[in-house]
Amino acid sequence: MSATPKPTGSKLTLKVNKLPADELALTNKVFVCPEDFKALKTGPGDYVLIKDFVFTVDEHKSVPKGNIGLSSVQRRFVLVSLNEPLDVAPYVATGDTIYISSLNLEVDYLSKNKKGDEIKADELTKVLLREFANQCFTVEQRFVADFLGINLEFRVKGVEVVNLAAFAKGDENAPVAEKAQRGILHGKSLFVIEKAAGSALKIVGGNAQAPALFRPKWNFESMGIGGLDKEFSDIFRRAFASRVFPPEVVQKLGIKHVKGMLLYGPPGTGKTLMARQIGKMLNGKEPQIVNGPEILNKYVGQSEENIRNLFKAAEAEYKEKGDYSDLHIIIFDEIDAICKQRGSRNDGTGVQDTVVNQLLSKIDGVDALNNILVIGMTNRKDLIDEALLRPGRLEVHMEINLPDEKGRLQIFRIHTAAMKNNNSLGADVDLEDLAARTKNFSGAEIEGLVKSATSFALNRQIDVSDGVKVKASDIQVTKADFDRALDEIIPAFGVDNEEFSNCIRNGIINYGPRVEKLLNSFATFVNQVRHSNRTPLVSLLLEGTAGSGKTALAAKVATESGFPYVKLISPETLIGYSETGRCTKITKIFEDSYKSPLSCIVVDDLERLLDYVRIGPRFSNAVLQTLAVLLKKEPPSGKRLLIISTTSNRNIIQDLELAEIFTAALAVPQISSPDEFRRVLEELQTFESPADLDAAIRAFKTPISIKRLIMITEMARQGKESGTIVQRFHQSMQDNS
Repeated sequence: MSATPKPTGSKLTLKVNKLPADELALTNKVFVCPEDFKALKTGPGDYVLIKDFVFTVDEHKSVPKGNIGLSSVQRRFVLVSLNEPLDVAPYVATGDTIYISSLNLEVDYLSKNKKGDEIKADELTKVLLREFANQCFTVEQRFVADFLGINLEFRVKGVEVVNLAAFAKGDENAPVAEKAQRGILHGKSLFVIEKAAGSALKIVGGNAQAPALFRPKWNFESMGIGGLDKEFSDIFRRAFASRVFPPEVVQKLGIKHVKGMLLYGPPGTGKTLMARQIGKMLNGKEPQIVNGPEILNKYVGQSEENIRNLFKAAEAEYKEKGDYSDLHIIIFDEIDAICKQRGSRNDGTGVQDTVVNQLLSKIDGVDALNNILVIGMTNRKDLIDEALLRPGRLEVHMEINLPDEKGRLQIFRIHTAAMKNNNSLGADVDLEDLAARTKNFSGAEIEGLVKSATSFALNRQIDVSDGVKVKASDIQVTKADFDRALDEIIPAFGVDNEEFSNCIRNGIINYGPRVEKLLNSFATFVNQVRHSNRTPLVSLLLEGTAGSGKTALAAKVATESGFPYVKLISPETLIGYSETGRCTKITKIFEDSYKSPLSCIVVDDLERLLDYVRIGPRFSNAVLQTLAVLLKKEPPSGKRLLIISTTSNRNIIQDLELAEIFTAALAVPQISSPDEFRRVLEELQTFESPADLDAAIRAFKTPISIKRLIMITEMARQGKESGTIVQRFHQSMQDNS
C-alpha cells in the first residue's frame, strides 16, 4: 500500500458522535447511517479514510444522518472530540503489497485496575484473526478486543506486508515481507504480541514477546556517549540479550538473567555517564541512582535499612508479576565506598561489613530477585569485596578505558555539535586532527579541552571597558583556540612531560662512538617491545657513576618511544610517602601501564628508592619485594611494557638479587678521552675561539661525568673579573677534581 493513502470519490464532512451501542467498540469499525454509508461505499472492503488512518465502515440505523460513530479509543488516537466536524472519504486499497504478513501489537488491559491474568498468545491470535479479518490496520492505531471476557487494548507497533499473489504462484523472485505504514489482515497473517511496559498482563506461548526492553528510537551517540561502542556491545550481550526474549525462552534454556555489572577504569572515561544513559534508554522503571557514601548512616541499622529500601519496589512487583515484572535498575556510583573487603576496617562498629552482607543477600541471596540490574562504578576495583564480584552478583566486569582515536573523534563531535549546528565552529578546525593530537585524553578531559577553547573564543569578544557588544552568531571557535587549549589541558593519564623535561633539561650530547652505540641499543629494545610477539616485557638496567647521564638517557628513550603511557618513578616523586604508601604508588603506576597497549616506565635511582645506606646497612624490604615482583611481571595479553631502571652502584643491586631480573644491563660511560672531552665542549659552545678550546682541553686529566663537566663549564662562564674563561675553566676543573 502507498505510504500516503489516497481517497476515492467524494468526501463527507460528518459530526463525531458516540457509538450507538457499547459492544460495537469491540468491532474496531466506525458507523454511519444507511444513507451516508451508501454515499461512502465506492468499492470492495467498505474502507474510509479519516486523517491518516483507514477504517472499516458499517451502517447502523441508530446513527443520525450527518454523524459518524467512533469509540472513545478511536477518538483518542485520531485526536477528535465529540461534535467536532470530521472529513471522511471513501478509500480503496490498491497495489500488490496490501496484505499483512506480520502485525506487531502491544497489549494491555483496557481497564488499568485489572491485573494478573495469563493469556496464551496462540488463543489470542485466533480471536484476532476471527474478529478483525479483512480490516485495515495502521501503525500507531489502537483498538479494543474481547478475550474470554477480558477487554484488551492493542496498539499497532509495526506492520509488514507481502505480495500474496506472487508467493501463491511460487515466484522465486517474489519480494520478502517489507515494512509498511498499513495493511489488510488476512487468514495467514502472523502476530507478534508483547505486553505494554508496566502492564500486569502475562502473555505466554506463541509469538509472545517480553515487554520492550529499550525505548524506541534511541541512539547511543546522540545520548552524549562516544568512544565506547565495543564496551556497550559487550554490555548488551552479557546483561541485556537474555532480557529481550520472553521468559519462557529463558526458562527453557535454564539460565538466569545477569543481575549486576561493574564498570571500572580511570577517572573521566565515562563510567557514570554510561550507567546513567543505560538507565535512560531502557524501557523499565526510572533508575535509582545512589552515591555510595550516601548509604552510610550514623544510626545503628540505618545503613542496612537504606540498602533494603532500594530493593523494596522490585520485591513488591516481583511478588505480583514474577518474571513478567519490569526491570528495576539500581546504580551505585563510587561503590567501593560501601563495599570494601570485609574485615579490612578496624573502626570497631562493623557497619561496613554488615552493609556489604546486606547488599550481597539482596542481589543473590535466598529470596533473590530476577527483575533487578545493579550497576556499580569505581576507580578502585581492587578494594571491592570478592563476594560481590562473583557470578550471580556483579558478574559482568567491564573496564572502561581511555578512548582510542576513533572514540576521541566521536567525543569531539558530540561536544562540538552545537557549535557546528550554529555555525560557531571555525572552518579551520579539523576534528580528526584534534583526535590524533589528544592521545591519552579521557572523555572528560576532551570536554574540558572544548570548554577551554571556547573560553578563548569568548574572551576575544570581551572589552573590559565597554562590556560585550557582539552577537552570539559572531563567536567563532578557531583552530588557534584549540591549539592554546591543548597547552592548557594536560591529560592525567599517559606522559608527564614536565617531569621528563626536567630530566633532560640540557639535552643529550652524543660525544662519541660509545654513546652512539648506546643509543642504537635503546632503539633496538624499543622496536623489540613494539613489534615482538614473544617478549611483551623488556627491562633494562642502566649502570654508571653518578652524573654520567643515565636518567637523561632513560628520559630521552621513554619520551621518544611514542608509547601512550610513559611514567617516571623516582625518589623525588615519592618524597613524603610512607613505606606502604610508596609500595602502593609504585604498584598503581604499574597497574595503570597494563591498561595501555604500549607502556614505558622509568625507575630512576634504584638504590635511593630502596632507602639503601651503607651505614648499617639498611634498606626497605617492602619496596624491594614490590619492585622484585613488578619488574619481572609480564603485562596482560595484548599489552607491552618497557622498563628502564638506573643505578649508580651495580654491586648493591647485585647483592639485593635484583640484577638478574633485568633483560639486559647497559653501561653508561664517563667522558674518558680528550676527543670526547672536545666534543662536549664544542656542543656546549663555551669557548669562542679554537685556541681557547684547545687550551681548555688540556685541563682533561682523568675521566669525568657529563653532568660534572656541564656544571664546571657553567661555573667558568661566571666571574669575568677573575681572569679569562680558559683560566676560570682550568681552575674549576682543578677545584672539582
